[in-house]
Amino acid sequence: MIDRKLIGMALAAILFASCKQVPKQTETTEQAQEEVAESINRIDDFSMNTPEGTTISALDEISKHKLTIIDFWASWCGPCLYEMPRVAELYNKYKDKGLGIISISLDTDETSWKNAIKELNMSWTNVSELNGWENTVARAFNVYAIPHTVIVAQDGIILQNGLIGNDLINYIEKQFSK
Repeated sequence: MIDRKLIGMALAAILFASCKQVPKQTETTEQAQEEVAESINRIDDFSMNTPEGTTISALDEISKHKLTIIDFWASWCGPCLYEMPRVAELYNKYKDKGLGIISISLDTDETSWKNAIKELNMSWTNVSELNGWENTVARAFNVYAIPHTVIVAQDGIILQNGLIGNDLINYIEKQFSK
């Protein structure tokens, strides 16, 4: 037979061990948690070439604007071509208020990419690795369909991911109406 006293002591030990005081959070701990949360939502810098062959740093470009849309697209993408005039209209409306755009093309053909930029009047920052779906930034952002956008604040914090069409327009308009 199992000794009841032994079972009682074991249960008491288990209960006592699980009843410990949780240390009070200090301001430093809370600040550290906020910093960790921000670092998770902050983009890593990346560099890519413009159509002219100039290498640009994303964070350098983002730091120039209140908000930046990182726009993944390609010249062969029908929905991207449909959306681009709306993106251009949004850019023209808010560029003087602090809107920037970095369009990252998933093209593989340099001529098609450059022609599309010209034809679509994409007067903002355009970059590409010209390696299609193997684009390192598209992979880092888990982009599996285009068009795809990531909205980033001036400090590199990701504010929104995946907005297109009216959702993108409404979000940008709301940000600049504050």
